[in-house]
Amino acid sequence: MLVERDQEIARLNRQLFEGAREGSRLAVISGAVTSGKTALLHTVTDTADGRGVRVLPAVASAAEQKFPYAVLEQLYQGMPAHLRHDRPRPALEALRSPHDPDRADLPLLQDFHRSLDELTREAPLLIAIDDAQYADLPSLRCLAYGIRRCRSEALSVVVSRGSLTGPAAPALDELLHEPKVCHVRLAPLTVAGVTTLLTEELGAAEAERHAAAFHEMTGGNLLLLRGLLDDRFSRLTRGPLDHEPEAGAPVAGELFRQAALSCVYRGGPAHRRVAHGVALLGDATSVPLLSSLIGVEERLVRQSVATLTEVGILHGGHFRSDAVRTVLLDDLEMEELGPLHHRAARLLYEEGADPLDVAHHLLSHEVSEPVEEWIPQALRDAARHAIAADRREFAMNCLQMADRCSTDEREALQLQATMVQAMWPFNPLSQMRRLQSLAGPAASGLLPAPQTIPVAIGLLGLGRMGEAAAALEHVSRAAAEHPDTELETGLRTVRLALSCTYPDHRELRPFLDQEEPDGPGEGGPQAPDQTPESPQLTAFRALRTVLSRGVDERAVRSAERVLETVRLSDLTMLTVHAALQTLVYADRHATATTWCDRLIEETAERGARGLLAYFCVLRAQIALRVGRLRDTVRYAERALEELPARGWGVTVGMPLGMLINAHTAMGDHDAAAELLARPVPEEMYRNRFGLHYLYARARHQLATGRHHAALTDFRACGEKMAAWGLDSPATLPWRLGAAETWLALGSQERAARLAEEQLELAGESSSRTRGAALRILAATRPLNERTALLQQAVGVLQASGGWYEMARALADLAETHKQLGELDTSRLMTRRALRLADSCGAQELSRSLQRTPARSALSEAARTGEDTAAFSELSDAESRVAALAASGYTNREIAAKLYITISTVEQHLTRVYRKINISQRRELPASLDFDVAYTA
Repeated sequence: MLVERDQEIARLNRQLFEGAREGSRLAVISGAVTSGKTALLHTVTDTADGRGVRVLPAVASAAEQKFPYAVLEQLYQGMPAHLRHDRPRPALEALRSPHDPDRADLPLLQDFHRSLDELTREAPLLIAIDDAQYADLPSLRCLAYGIRRCRSEALSVVVSRGSLTGPAAPALDELLHEPKVCHVRLAPLTVAGVTTLLTEELGAAEAERHAAAFHEMTGGNLLLLRGLLDDRFSRLTRGPLDHEPEAGAPVAGELFRQAALSCVYRGGPAHRRVAHGVALLGDATSVPLLSSLIGVEERLVRQSVATLTEVGILHGGHFRSDAVRTVLLDDLEMEELGPLHHRAARLLYEEGADPLDVAHHLLSHEVSEPVEEWIPQALRDAARHAIAADRREFAMNCLQMADRCSTDEREALQLQATMVQAMWPFNPLSQMRRLQSLAGPAASGLLPAPQTIPVAIGLLGLGRMGEAAAALEHVSRAAAEHPDTELETGLRTVRLALSCTYPDHRELRPFLDQEEPDGPGEGGPQAPDQTPESPQLTAFRALRTVLSRGVDERAVRSAERVLETVRLSDLTMLTVHAALQTLVYADRHATATTWCDRLIEETAERGARGLLAYFCVLRAQIALRVGRLRDTVRYAERALEELPARGWGVTVGMPLGMLINAHTAMGDHDAAAELLARPVPEEMYRNRFGLHYLYARARHQLATGRHHAALTDFRACGEKMAAWGLDSPATLPWRLGAAETWLALGSQERAARLAEEQLELAGESSSRTRGAALRILAATRPLNERTALLQQAVGVLQASGGWYEMARALADLAETHKQLGELDTSRLMTRRALRLADSCGAQELSRSLQRTPARSALSEAARTGEDTAAFSELSDAESRVAALAASGYTNREIAAKLYITISTVEQHLTRVYRKINISQRRELPASLDFDVAYTA
């Protein structure tokens, strides 16, 4: 079935068979490979047969183009028998001729002319030649001679042709380009044409749905369309496969790929070479580059690209289907593919192309010896770009190949350092041995100073302080000898990081003694002519400020600004981490949680397990500080799953400290003891992360009755924090732990002194530490003074979001009211404490608050002599509100839980007070909580 060819058929019929014309008629059918030229030619010959026109057919072939009179021989074969037998055989005559075989002998020309005259006197005649571009030259000359001399309008000639190239091109061009010739150029099918074609195969509905996709993959090329359809039917015959596409949708299979190869091969060797070159480069957007790669002149390259576009292989210089590019690459021999990739890489490198494109070609084959000088540099450039684009595996492949190609020791060391930096965020364990091997070269100055800093930071995490110090000394000398702003910024950042995290090492003392001046992060507004401070300096300065001085609003704002402006990457991960730590230690829990969750999601998607572990432990720290103990365990355990303990080095105290602290608060002392039994590096106790471990161990010892051991650890925390300049309420409240221990040992005076010191350090602002200090201070005061302090503690903790500490304060307040004989209030506080302890996951505290289930309101009223009729007067709505109020819920919480307004809550409570004859909330009978199960 011919689709979208009606106009072409009508033009050809008018030209060849209709109307009166002087002399012979000539028509040419042209178009790209597989555009349907032959099918249209056959339609014309069928029409001729139907009209009683004699047809002389011939098919030219590239294989016969060198044989003289090959086409003419076919035309004679179509003549009547008497003409075939009476005339000489031109091919045999040519073989016996001493003349040039490309020349047509005059007797043969004249003989052919006489044959045409005789045939046209008998009946109309149509000569039909397919693929005329492959016709041999003598046949074309005979044909031209006969057509020009035959004046009969009974002679018609129609030929189909492809591109006019090769030895016959001039003669064919001369024959076909005359004023009376009708040229019909076949275009690829439109989407509408594809729809018509598909309707025959798939039905109207499927054709409408998928025609655009079929057209997109084939450009309307009939052969490619047929390949897609055949692949589809082949899949249906085999049965459904895994991941089968939508029924009817085009999927490139083997038959489609073979059709694409056929389209390319029909264009000839030069055309095929261009197609291979385009496949190797990935596109044909640069004709000069493509020409240089394959050694074909640009004019011919442009022609081939245009043909590949017309035939549906390319669109806009790019392959319509990746399957076509793949089959073209597979079509290249391996011994040809390697040199082509190497040549492409060199040409792209010389042009200054994208380093990733250059590296793609280099990685596609093994570089042969001797290695050209530009190759290792090109691979290093590509690795840097790949790291920035988060293409980790590609970067490592580049670095490993560069390492194999490198013959220079320093260059090889730089590559090893780059590999460590690239892979550390993803799998620190895999890079530990490589990092350790760089310790000596970094310390001896074999690495460039900028690459030495990350190596030194990695060595610090492994506890190799002496080697890290030697490496940093090398960087300091390099910065002094060759001043460099970026290098100086890196050194200043390292000093701040050391003062925050590794302040207790003699080897590092020379760097810690260099006082870092205040900058925009701590000072006032930046002067107009002042250079903006780098984000890494700002982040670490803010962290040091909070750790050494406590919460500082300028430092918090600086950290937030860094998080808002700096994108997480390998180069910025320490900066982002420091800014986030600042928010955590400053108790900006809501903001810190938002950022931390976002970073956890991002690092998880990237597969950066090392970074993910560090952000998970920060998330655990946030959860611990707000009292969400189950979340603390979940995030800390995930941190250790993503990065096992041996991968943390001397920073392992952080995840272990979070877990031990949480398990202790939950009352799971066996789990805490198991964690404490795990071996840890001794160097851990000399950094900030070790403080968290030491503090957690002290809390465990206090909870399990080892008071003197707990006191020793709390004091050790305090001594280290004071010596390191980190003794602020934001870091760790070691005084409160020691105060609780003294209370357990019976020394209220010492406990009070420590609690008062902590209160003074905490200041007047509402904070978790201030609330906890007020709770402990209340325990050192006479019974009649405790209520006010505990109520103040509850208010501060509620405002600051310290829910576990608030549950403890409510429990103490309940006990105080009980000792004062205020049983209803005590029960109310107990219920509030119990509810909060349960939500925090503080199981041990929850168990200590458990009591016998409350009796119903009627039995309670009977026990106390109250009038049960008063309770029966309460409406269902009033009973629900009263029950929640008796359980410790605030008016706002009751309104949210029951989906009513606060004003409605207040009105219900007013009526409840009047009906049961009380004047305030605390007088609500404890037995009213029987309704909570039905209203929660």
